Amino acid sequence: MKNLTGEKTGSFQKIGMQVESVLFDLDGTLIDSVPVYFRMMETILRTIGLPPAPRSVVSEFMVRGMSAIAELIPPEMQDRKDEIIREFIVVGKKVAKNMFHDEVEVFHGVPELFSLLMDLKIPIGIVTSTEKENIERKLAPLDRKGIKQCLGAVIGIEDAPRRKPAPDPLFECSRRLSVDPGKCIYVGDSHVDIVAGNAAGMVTVGVLTGLDDLERLEEEGPAMILDSVNDLNRLFR
Repeated sequence: MKNLTGEKTGSFQKIGMQVESVLFDLDGTLIDSVPVYFRMMETILRTIGLPPAPRSVVSEFMVRGMSAIAELIPPEMQDRKDEIIREFIVVGKKVAKNMFHDEVEVFHGVPELFSLLMDLKIPIGIVTSTEKENIERKLAPLDRKGIKQCLGAVIGIEDAPRRKPAPDPLFECSRRLSVDPGKCIYVGDSHVDIVAGNAAGMVTVGVLTGLDDLERLEEEGPAMILDSVNDLNRLFR
């Protein structure tokens, strides 16, 4: 654990926080999907005849979703952009359905953490930049572990007027859980998560299991950075 407050923190109580709720990002935070996304993208681009994309471009697509798809299309193919986007969506759905089901699992420690939070009567929410039509597929790894029912609220991209890094979806999640945003923890693997959580006045926790490395997360000033969500288990004991 790397604590950015300058204090060797053993629990959230030691930083004087009364936790009313814990909110999580989904991809790269609760489910080990980021490596699968890169393999999925390779398959999709190859299938529809596009060249391989740099990792940075794929990462941006994962953060921004379909709004970033034009960056995957080389300049000489922009005249076919609409056609390529349609092909991308059709092929992407097929590839994602198969690969997600077969390869994506929850990270180690997530079931134990959810059980602990439930025992402590701390509501759990998810805030993801996932479209509603894809959320159930992404929640399937949690369902297979029997912990999907622990979720008090799941916020997708359509549930707020602005997506992360704006704080709107985090505010919506806290509203549905009837908790004070200032007494929430938000856990995510991307700098976008940290920016959104800080803007919402939440205590932000970065994890190193997804898109961004330690240095990139540090730039946005989270309260702490952990190796994974599994490290949260001891912070609530």
